[in-house]
This record gives sequence, C-alpha cells and structure tokens, in this order.
Amino acid sequence: MLKRTFVLCSALLLGWTLSLTPTLAQDKAVAPVAASATEIMVGPAKLTAGDTIVFLGDSITHQRLYTQYIEDFFMTRFPDVKLNFHNSGIGGDRAWDAVARLDRDVLAMDPSLVTILLGMNDGRYVPFDAEIFETYRTDMSTLLDGLAKSDAAVVPITPTMFDAQAARQQLQKRPRDEQMMQQYNAVLAYFGTWLRGEADRRGLRSIDMFSPLNQLTRQARQVDPAFTFIADAIHPGPDGQLIMAFAWLQDLGVQRSVSNIVVSLNPKGQRVARATGGTVSEISGDESRVEFTFAGRSLPWVVPDEAQMAAKMLNLGHKMSKEGLQVHSLPAGKYRLSIDGTEIGVFGHTSLASHIELQKYTNTPQYQQAAKVAAMNAERNNGPVKALRDHWYIVRNLNRVRRDSQANPNDEGLAKKLEEAEKKAVGFEERLVELEAAAQQSLDAIYEINQPQPHHYVIERVQ
Repeated sequence: MLKRTFVLCSALLLGWTLSLTPTLAQDKAVAPVAASATEIMVGPAKLTAGDTIVFLGDSITHQRLYTQYIEDFFMTRFPDVKLNFHNSGIGGDRAWDAVARLDRDVLAMDPSLVTILLGMNDGRYVPFDAEIFETYRTDMSTLLDGLAKSDAAVVPITPTMFDAQAARQQLQKRPRDEQMMQQYNAVLAYFGTWLRGEADRRGLRSIDMFSPLNQLTRQARQVDPAFTFIADAIHPGPDGQLIMAFAWLQDLGVQRSVSNIVVSLNPKGQRVARATGGTVSEISGDESRVEFTFAGRSLPWVVPDEAQMAAKMLNLGHKMSKEGLQVHSLPAGKYRLSIDGTEIGVFGHTSLASHIELQKYTNTPQYQQAAKVAAMNAERNNGPVKALRDHWYIVRNLNRVRRDSQANPNDEGLAKKLEEAEKKAVGFEERLVELEAAAQQSLDAIYEINQPQPHHYVIERVQ
C-alpha cells in the first residue's frame, strides 16, 4: 500500500506543480537566478554576506525542520554568501506573542528578510468565531505594522493544514470536538485568505503553505485513506516540512540548478567543454576516454533520510539541485564515470549524450560534502538552536501572565503567578546572549566546510 501511495503521489504531484497550485505555478514568471556572485535574490530581498533571515512563528517553526532544510539549501547553493539564520519560533505562540517579543527576538537581529508562519494557534482550535478572528486580524496587523518600521523585507506565510482525519485516528489519546474537527481546516483557510489579501494590500510578497499540504494529502488518500503528513493533526513531520521548505523556496523564486557540463568535439577533433555553475579545466582524452577537472560554485541540496519520501515525490533533485553532465561523440558502448577515483556508475553512450543527473548519486564527493553540511546543521538545530528557542518560553510565559494580571489587577492568583514568572526571568538576557553566541559559533563552523572543491572526472569505456 505504501508503494502504491508513493507512485500515486509522484504522478499527481507533477500535476500539482504544473497547474493545481497557482502560487507555485506563478513562479515561472520569476527569474530564479542569483544577481551576482555576492548577491542572492530571495523574493523581495536582495541578500548579501552577513545578512540575516528570520523565521518567525509558532511550534511548527519551533520544530526546526522546514527552517533547517531552507538553511541547508542556502549553505550549499550559495556557499560564498554567508548568511545568518535566526529561528524565532515558540511553541503555542499566537500573533500577540510575536508582537510582545518582536523587538528582542526579531528586530534585534537586524534582519534583511522575515517570514511569518502564525495562525494555527490563533484560531484557538474551535469552530469559526468572529471575535477570535478579529483578535487575530488585529494582532497580525500590529505585527506587520511593527515589522514595517524596520528595513526588512517581510513575507507572511499562510497557516498550514489541520488534518482532521489524522485527528480522528487519535481520539483515544486526544479527544477533540467533532464540530471543531469538521471546521478547523476551513478556519485556517479563512485566516490564510485574509492574510494573503492583507499582504497584497500592503504590497508584500506572501507564501502559500496551506494548499500544497492539503492537495497532496487529498490526492494520496485516493489510494491510501490513512495517509498523512501530519500524524498529530497539527505539526507536519519531516516529509511535510520538506514540502513546506520547497514551497518557501519556490514562492520566493530562489535559484535552482547547481551546474551543467557539456563535453563535445570541436571541428579539429579535440575535446572541449562548456559549463554553467563552475569551470572546466585540464580536459583531455581520446575515443574511449575523457577526463577533466570541474570546479563547481555550489553543492547539491541534500535532505535527510526521514524526508526522502517527499524528496522523491517532489522530484526535488531535478527541480532544485540539477547537476547535468553530457558527453557527446562517444563510440557506442558502456562507460564508467569516476570522480576523484570513486566510481559513480556505468552508463551507455546514448545516456551520456542525452545527459545524466549527478545529484541522484549519493557517492559523488560533492553529495558527500553537502551531506556533511546538512548533518552539521541538524546538530546545530538540535543543539544550540533548540536550547535557544526553549529558553524563550520563560519570557513568553512572563508576557502572558503580565498581560492577564494587568487586565485583572485584583486577582491574587495571577499576582502570585506573575511574581513566580518574574523570578524565573532573572538572568534571562545573560543566558540568552550565551545561547545566541553558541548558535552563531556552530553556524560559523558550517561555513568553514561548505566551500566546493575541484573534482577530477574520468569517463572511460568499459565495453
């Protein structure tokens, strides 16, 4: 059943990418290229070395998955443009909470780009309520107003999916109201539709993460009724989060391909090459052998094993990390490709003339280097970044208790809670600075090992 579901998803996803999701389809009109070797165009933002991207959100951002995959992409695709990344997600947050911590947790980072993924908690897990929506609208507007005072490019993201079917499958563990389960995904759709309209009104770019998760889930369930990307109904797992990262990059029109190498014969019968994404040198060979050195400017985007199903469903390597290799005018036969002495595979002359895509092969040295970058970034996110985000609960909880206490000044219980929360917050800033430094130090270490290296290619006939 899993295999059938995967095949269906792979086929249906092509249709989704081409036609079902206007947000991603409109990306064809966006030039997905880097402005120069030192600038990256990311939607409305022109990023240079030292610039910071802030991911503002709730627990779905606090999961540190879609953000991690996006970071991996930038670290490998643009290794010479060292960016800073700040996860500003806190589990359980609503738009009001983001406003309360905006100065220290977002603006203090001096961001060049801020994306905002909120709304899941703002609906309060009840059927649509006009008063609740008005609170969300007011708080989100206040948040956007606050960000507008900075120099950052601001990109709101629609709330993601509430999977009612997954929720029903776990009712014994977590009972939920049936009316809520019937309506809550529609509530999120309503919130997201307002948000995109508000972004349009303000002249802001926006990202749709609601549609791809919903559409792919519905399509997969045509074969497997129990299929889900969101086992707990709220927090997408690694596959769902990779789809979110893909939507983020697609909607913001980020450069996709890694490189393309074309080797041919010139009129004098000499081997020559042209390449994008790097330079070819030291080319030589005869009828049965070609060798050259290629110095690429980037690495493929490698995603972890736990997200490989979505990577295959999305055809992610071809769409976002293509490393093409074409070798023309080879005599008929089979040819072994090796890079730096490691055999990558054996290919027919027609396949080589058509082109092969090297990002599919996990044993290339560039893939292995990119995998090391991704592994180090996973350690960074599961270590100092997690500690940093967990530390923020202290002030988030303090802000909430202070708000409630101010609204109910005669409530002795709240006064006591406020006193306890203030005690817990003693020393918060000092520890925060330490955690921020640790996260930055781990990021610096990644940028020391993510620089592409020249590799020697050999294509030789084996039969």
